[in-house]
Amino acid sequence: MITQIRTALVSAVLFGIGFVAVAVPLSLGLRAATPLPDLLVLSPKLKAYQAAPEKYDTVFVGTSRTFYHIVPDEVERGAAEAGCPDWNVYNLGVFGLTGAEEDWMVDQVLAAGGDNLKRVVIEDPLPNARELSEVTTDRARYFNDPALLPAQIEAITSYPESLPKRVFRAGMQALGMGFDLSGVGRGAAMAFPPGVAPDPMTFDMSKDGFEALGSILTPEIEARRKDFEDHPERYAEELTRYGAHSDEDVTARAVYLAERLDRLTARGLNAALYISPDLPELDRTPRTGEAVKALPGDYKVLNFNRPDVYPDLFDRDLWFDFSHFGETGARKLSYKVGSEYCAMSKAGKE
Repeated sequence: MITQIRTALVSAVLFGIGFVAVAVPLSLGLRAATPLPDLLVLSPKLKAYQAAPEKYDTVFVGTSRTFYHIVPDEVERGAAEAGCPDWNVYNLGVFGLTGAEEDWMVDQVLAAGGDNLKRVVIEDPLPNARELSEVTTDRARYFNDPALLPAQIEAITSYPESLPKRVFRAGMQALGMGFDLSGVGRGAAMAFPPGVAPDPMTFDMSKDGFEALGSILTPEIEARRKDFEDHPERYAEELTRYGAHSDEDVTARAVYLAERLDRLTARGLNAALYISPDLPELDRTPRTGEAVKALPGDYKVLNFNRPDVYPDLFDRDLWFDFSHFGETGARKLSYKVGSEYCAMSKAGKE
């Protein structure tokens, strides 16, 4: 019996080694031959920018709090009335954007923007996934590129949460990378493409990348709106997050964000960090923004997740759900963003 068990274990180990030796190089080869998959919102917005970068000198890169909150024409109006005319703003917000993805997006902007690009605003990105279903999607597989592993680790280790939670995120990231490197499904997708290729993702670019939340209703968006309308008491509860967990150390996250601003500044760009109004993050992102400002150097931080400084932005009527404004709130915020960003730039904090 012992001999049989030993033989089975040796066979399993040899199979595992053989599988890795064959699957990983094959998967890497297939990855190199596979372009960026056509991804909802991300692909059409990035392609639109890359097709005409000369139209824009200011690009906002961030999560859905950029996508649904930054209205280019209102940012431009706020900047112009504050003494910075002729800004041309592009909204490159994408829902679910994590740290490594944001780094990659910024690289694409820098590669395409050329001399016309003057200003880049980044948002504090979302943390890495904590569910297996989120690390095996087409988008996750693309960003599980081994070349992006350092950026993934940097994002995970900088996020202000307990060590066990960070270890769990790292483990989930490892599972996602392992799934991608195994090549599962990749060869079949290339060998047997759909008979009729799906139409490429599209996006209405009439507002330079902005979309008002609720202008296109899906069951998920309708459910989020209904939840917000049905629970006014929760809105008050969310506001109590502000100032909570003040003992949580956000220094590593502040340094992480400051390093990205430094890289942009080193390219001769006017760089800023955007902290969006976001009720569930009232206990974290406001302190992160202030921590960035406290670091040595003159960092531009547009910290709008502060009910004490911007009480008018926390009128419940402006919000569509617990994390996002509707269009009226987005326009009000965007005007303030343009005005304050201009004031910071004119003050010489280049």
